[in-house]
This record gives sequence, C-alpha cells and structure tokens, in this order.
Amino acid sequence: MIFETHAHYDDEVFNEDRGQLLAGLPEKGIGRVINVGASIETTRTTLALAEAYDYIYAAVGVHPSDIDGLNEETYS
Repeated sequence: MIFETHAHYDDEVFNEDRGQLLAGLPEKGIGRVINVGASIETTRTTLALAEAYDYIYAAVGVHPSDIDGLNEETYS
C-alpha cells in the first residue's frame, strides 16, 4: 500500500476529473493520502476532501505568504 504524504488534490487542475481520480486511488494501491491546505481557502477544501473520502487525511495550515487573511474569525 502506498501512503501519499503530500498532495493537493483540491487544486483547480483537478476540477474536471477530481472525483474519478480520487475514487480510483485505492485500486491503484494508494491506500492513504494526506492532502495539504496552505491557505484559509485550501484548508477548507482540504477538510472537505477528508470528510468525503475515508482514506484522505487533512493537514491544515497557512503558508507565511498567505497570512493576510488570518484573524479570529478564520481561526474558528
């Protein structure tokens, strides 16, 4: 089993075939994926992927170049 430790399947390049791609990962031997959020927006989409697929885990955070959107509301 492959454990993919750093992915960005929420990226817009996967918009057309994301569902098909992610559904096919287990049959290709990819049993676990850590999808990484690096901004407030991608943290939200990463969490959504982790909720939708039981083999995707979310690593959430904000890259230093994206800290402008950080405040008490976005932390919540």
